[in-house]
Amino acid sequence: MTSFKLKVLTSTTGNRKDSWNTPKEIIDDLLIFFDNSIDLDPCSDCDKNIPAKNHFDKEQDGLSQEWIADKVYMNHPYSQSKLWIPYAVEQYEKNNAKELILLIKVDVSTKWWNCIAHYPWIAVNKRLKFGHSSTGAPFQSAIVYLGINFNRFKDVFGKYGNLYISV
Repeated sequence: MTSFKLKVLTSTTGNRKDSWNTPKEIIDDLLIFFDNSIDLDPCSDCDKNIPAKNHFDKEQDGLSQEWIADKVYMNHPYSQSKLWIPYAVEQYEKNNAKELILLIKVDVSTKWWNCIAHYPWIAVNKRLKFGHSSTGAPFQSAIVYLGINFNRFKDVFGKYGNLYISV
């Protein structure tokens, strides 16, 4: 990751890492959505704040692993979206991961966004406070769903903002 990308991502938060721990409210809703059972967190940080059965941390490198799991949640290093987002889509389309929820930054002008844009997503209508931050992130977030339980996704996560579906 270049230091410029990290500076931009952390300009107003005081967080000088590329780690954005998922807010507790999102974790609570993930557990509701996945019936209290998340199989894989492919981008786990040292805190392992996602209660998944399996975690791929930095050393295990989720980008070099097959995500053989039914229920996957991904909150990746945001400076590496161009790697993680297409890889998540690939894992779903190869039928390795049966159902994925991704917490990502909204960046519709990028190439990586195009590979995910045709899946249902919710534009979170506030700046999320990641981890122990006292301020909101310097970017808008989206919750993206890859799976067949669209109505459940809408029911559980719809409270966060507007739902978008490609036409």
